[in-house]
Amino acid sequence: MKIIVFSDYICPFCYIGLETLRKVRSEVPPFTLEWKGFQIHPEYPATGVPMEQRMAQYGKERYEALWSKIQALAADIDLDMRQPPLLTNSLLALEATEYAKEHGKDSEFWRAVYRAYFQEGKNIGDIDIVLTIATAVGLDGQKLREHLQAGTYLPRMRSFQQEAQTLGVSGVPTFIVGPAQIVGAQTPDVFVSVLRRVAERGLA
Repeated sequence: MKIIVFSDYICPFCYIGLETLRKVRSEVPPFTLEWKGFQIHPEYPATGVPMEQRMAQYGKERYEALWSKIQALAADIDLDMRQPPLLTNSLLALEATEYAKEHGKDSEFWRAVYRAYFQEGKNIGDIDIVLTIATAVGLDGQKLREHLQAGTYLPRMRSFQQEAQTLGVSGVPTFIVGPAQIVGAQTPDVFVSVLRRVAERGLA
């Protein structure tokens, strides 16, 4: 069974959704996961937008309520999750994931990026931080730097956006398995139910 996920690193629900899927792996039929980057805020600068600024735009009480919900969802799957100090541009990290894929390190890399952003508060829009994460999971940082500076993976990023539009994906995370879509950070029970049903019907 193959699952495709459209995801972005600055989306807390993506992190929760991916960790939920990882937790239920032993309860569902065997599957492979294919990550496809879907940038939700290309307008954010790589230097980041301070959380206080975003909070002021969004409304402090509303934003705090949102984060209370996020942290409650994370706690339900024993995931430590903290509000990052910056909302940043995720493009370099998404591009780097493609390099990690080519070297069989994509799952290690994306988990490390999420930890860096949502647990350690690092700015994953900074190329040096992305390279440090890549090196820590066993990738060649210098070669990755060359690819990022050359824009090697930009066409792939654009193709993912086009594919998402074709499939009717409008937000992240969206998990696609056969004809079914799981959108957002759903509970473990939802993942188990959908994946078992799709497998039993031979739809994926």
